[in-house]
Amino acid sequence: MPAPAWKMIENCSPGVVIITDSRTFDEIIATSAPDDPYFFATLEGYFPKAMGAFEDEMRRHRLRREIIATVVDNDLVNLCGPTFPGRLRAAAGCDTADLVTAFEAARQVLRFADVWARVERLDGKAPAGGQTALFRELVYVLRGQTYWLARRAAREGGDVQGLVRAYRPAVDSLKKLVPGVLSPFEQKAAVRRAAGWIKAGAPKDVAHSVALMRPLTLAATLTDLAAAQSWPLANAAFVYHRVGGVFGFDRLRAAAGSRTAGDPYERLAVRRLIEDMLTEQAALAGAVMSFAGQEYAQEAPERAGAAVAAWSSAHADPVRNAKRTVEEIEKAAGGWSFAKLTIANAALRALAGA
Repeated sequence: MPAPAWKMIENCSPGVVIITDSRTFDEIIATSAPDDPYFFATLEGYFPKAMGAFEDEMRRHRLRREIIATVVDNDLVNLCGPTFPGRLRAAAGCDTADLVTAFEAARQVLRFADVWARVERLDGKAPAGGQTALFRELVYVLRGQTYWLARRAAREGGDVQGLVRAYRPAVDSLKKLVPGVLSPFEQKAAVRRAAGWIKAGAPKDVAHSVALMRPLTLAATLTDLAAAQSWPLANAAFVYHRVGGVFGFDRLRAAAGSRTAGDPYERLAVRRLIEDMLTEQAALAGAVMSFAGQEYAQEAPERAGAAVAAWSSAHADPVRNAKRTVEEIEKAAGGWSFAKLTIANAALRALAGA
């Protein structure tokens, strides 16, 4: 008989009962993630507030790691779904410790609890359809942020607090730049998302705020790009999004992201293709920034268009070839297929290498 999907940990202290998804729980317990000092707040939050005076006893609790693993496991499954841990590990090339670290860091980087609570307060005040659509978008954003932070955790290591210190300031800064920093295509996409939720009954202000959260998941990429070129974050962000609009990266990613059919391997291939496009866009933005030099770094962020135009003029032939390839594929009959996306991506990769 197969093992039950859920189990209860017994022999707990009085009043402590732990029920958890056995497979994911066991995977978390087998890692060092529950030992991250950041998770003491998770342990403390598990107990009644009146127990706050017994901090030392909590730290020495014999089921300290099990309690932390249970809370994180339940949050992962409740927010992102039972298949999310396995799918993210495969897509991000990370282990369970990286997943746990990235998931918790993503929530803190995005200040996720605040916006989630804002949508929760719509209970009984907005139609269920609109509220559910907002919840679904927030989960989509959380999954995306977790993916990118898991990639970094797998590559560079680090703990929750380290990731939060590295990338939350960038998210807070980007919140002040959207929607103006986005390409026209991205701005229209955000408006369309918000319009759909408003039609389903979501309040306009909440819908518009949630619709602008997707670009925030690029905070890690933009932070790294700005640091590599010694540019201010805002200037780097404007160049990055300008490059995405001028050369069609944003349109191609949207076309790839709209493909939901196929088996798990095809979906993983699409995910990797989108990742390639993001990497190439960052590489091309870096080339533009390097070409423009520190003079543009000190200019107003809105001067990003001039930097991209200058780089394009200096690389006229490869720019012309890449744009022509993408435009011809877009005009071809039959819509976007994986093969067409791959060819268009190859043209942009060649441009990024120019």
